[in-house]
Amino acid sequence: MKKLALILFLKFFVGINFLIAQTTDNPFKDAQTVWHMATPTASENYPVDLAISGNAHLGERLTPVEYAASVKRGGDGLVAVFEGGWLSLDTHRARRLRPVDDAFSLYVRAWIDPKGSGSLFFSDFMALTIHPTGLAIGFLGVKTPAGKVFRELPLGFIRRGQWLDLIVRVGNGRLDFYCNGNLISSLPLRQGLCSPFEDDLLIGAFKCSKPDLYGTSIPRAFPDCRIDAVALWRNPLTDGQVAFLSGVEHLENPTAKNSLTQALEDYNAFFDASVDKNINTCSTLWKSLKVEADQDPWRPAYHLTQPLGHIFDPCGAYFYEGKYHVFSYRNIFSLLNYSSLDHYVSDDLVHWTEWPIGPWADSYLDVFCIYLMNHFIDDQGIPRILYTGQGTEGKFGVLARSDDGLVSYTDKKPVLTKYHHDGHVWKEGDTWCTITSRMYKGTRPGNQGDAVMLWTSSDLEHWQEKGEIFTQRKDTSSSSSKDRVGFMEFPYLLSFGDKDVLILGGWPVRYWVGRFDRKDFKFIADKQEGKLLDYSNPFHCYNPLCVDQKGLSGAPRRILMALYSGIGNSEVDRLPWSGVHVIPRVLELEGDYLRQEPVPEMKSLRGAHYSLKNIKVSPNASDYLNKHGDCVEIIADFTPDDARCFGLKVRISDDGTSFVRIYFNTTTNEYGVDGRVPNTEKALNVTPGQGRPSYIPKGQPVRMHVFLDKQLIEAFVNGQTCTTSAQDKNLHYDGIDLFSEGGSARCTKLDIWEMKIK
Repeated sequence: MKKLALILFLKFFVGINFLIAQTTDNPFKDAQTVWHMATPTASENYPVDLAISGNAHLGERLTPVEYAASVKRGGDGLVAVFEGGWLSLDTHRARRLRPVDDAFSLYVRAWIDPKGSGSLFFSDFMALTIHPTGLAIGFLGVKTPAGKVFRELPLGFIRRGQWLDLIVRVGNGRLDFYCNGNLISSLPLRQGLCSPFEDDLLIGAFKCSKPDLYGTSIPRAFPDCRIDAVALWRNPLTDGQVAFLSGVEHLENPTAKNSLTQALEDYNAFFDASVDKNINTCSTLWKSLKVEADQDPWRPAYHLTQPLGHIFDPCGAYFYEGKYHVFSYRNIFSLLNYSSLDHYVSDDLVHWTEWPIGPWADSYLDVFCIYLMNHFIDDQGIPRILYTGQGTEGKFGVLARSDDGLVSYTDKKPVLTKYHHDGHVWKEGDTWCTITSRMYKGTRPGNQGDAVMLWTSSDLEHWQEKGEIFTQRKDTSSSSSKDRVGFMEFPYLLSFGDKDVLILGGWPVRYWVGRFDRKDFKFIADKQEGKLLDYSNPFHCYNPLCVDQKGLSGAPRRILMALYSGIGNSEVDRLPWSGVHVIPRVLELEGDYLRQEPVPEMKSLRGAHYSLKNIKVSPNASDYLNKHGDCVEIIADFTPDDARCFGLKVRISDDGTSFVRIYFNTTTNEYGVDGRVPNTEKALNVTPGQGRPSYIPKGQPVRMHVFLDKQLIEAFVNGQTCTTSAQDKNLHYDGIDLFSEGGSARCTKLDIWEMKIK
């Protein structure tokens, strides 16, 4: 009887709410289109069919309680289940759903796995995505002074593992984001709405149709979620309609701002300040964002990171009018998609701020993304850039200029339209030269992979292909698919007196010392095998084009910047961030190898100092130092004596069982770092603990120059580098000590400085 009574009650409850749903309070009757997920066909005003791709299933019936909640909101209690598939509406039909009069509303009712992330809705005018941290992120097509951009807006954190009524309401110059009847954020919108490109509409996936060679335009599915309804309106919903769709009687306004919500507002305000080209406002907002970002105890303290989002390829590195500049892609969720460039500026290579966004991905040449760009000065003394733009008509080499001191970039022109993927420009006599990657995706015969191609020009706008100067070889022994096809990016050709050096990015970065034949346009390497730029090589993105006049006696000083991508945060309720730029390095050619040292400007961060001399380091002994620190600089000078191996231990646990060794092996004359080195074994085909050439004569002194910045470790050993991060992510593992194996060594001098946090 109790079971029968429950069934009758549910039927009565559902019936009453179904009647309510048909009243004038039901906003679906005014919707442009609604998908209730019983079938692929939409209801209301635009009944078009969705195509089903992959593992997506429609028409699954909800439990009685969930069914009642669905019907209460005007639904039908049937849902789509996404397990790696998606639903789509072709571009032609999706075009009819675009907003007019700078207003629209989107409703998505979804259940998301507690750790689920992906895109619930995607179109060419807006998208709604969920970051792994639980941060809801919107995308919006908006007009900029020079074009159209697909803007990424962090909206607020949501709680997954439950049914969510998500509403984006745009109108009257604001964007409001509601979750379950709570106003999560309300942001000003100063730009008009638009569709920066044309594409399919997707439910349960994200897409970027850039014309890249490696299949990156394939939709990224959102697994482990269920969707009850998706609806669009061409007007902002009323508060009553939002409440109805949320299943509540009254909407809840946000509580008082906290530091997280303030950070999200600052990030969104940075966009408007960038449109205004307001350097001071951008710098102020950057500082405010860093205050919140620095609450993350594992975030590097004195390396360059992005407070919110990714920092990636260090492109556009340049020294201009007394300031150092470096750029990277502006993304939180959509890494390398819809990427304008963040612009970081420093007076000393140590303390950084952020200038207005630019160049913008806001034209038909680059709306899908801007890839690596680099600066040079033209014959009129005007800063120019050449970059790879991926836009609606193809993938081109794009030329632009800056007439306001690298604040903004105008006069975009496609100048290399046959192919272009990264590269830089320089001048030989009266002739402009550029090199770029020609990507073959493994289609060339034999062991030939991607090619370094040379182009020349007399006026920067009309270019002639001169041919292939070097070829990346395929490595069939590697476990990396990109190595096996001879993948290569970021070609740089640098002159060091009577020698030239060609550096190629990939997994890993390698360089060749040799000679560039400027008559026959060939790079002739002294040796067939390339050397490693960094012995850990977790990064393949680098930039060596920043040159100042601060070398010895005012000589030119070449500075290398590089990305380390192996650290970041995806914890709930913290600002998501990923990647770090390493300490800028002075780059010199010493014999037949590149020597790298940290810029001496880093000394400005030295604080409290600890120093010892003539420490005998014996096997199986420890506690020489009993020092602790996770933000320190260490210089340790060693003589090998009869030790087989010696060096430093850092990030030591209290019980001594966990640590990272920075070691020198006297038997092999190699050095290395044991740590978490992403992709190293895979990319280099080596085993953990295998060292690399030190270029130090046998028996000579060894200097270990080490920077610890929370979990990040940068080690310089006599000019060779190894960048990694600690395996154990534990704040208490911060011990520092000396060690030797197979004999004793002597630490002739040891200096440790606590770093003053910027």
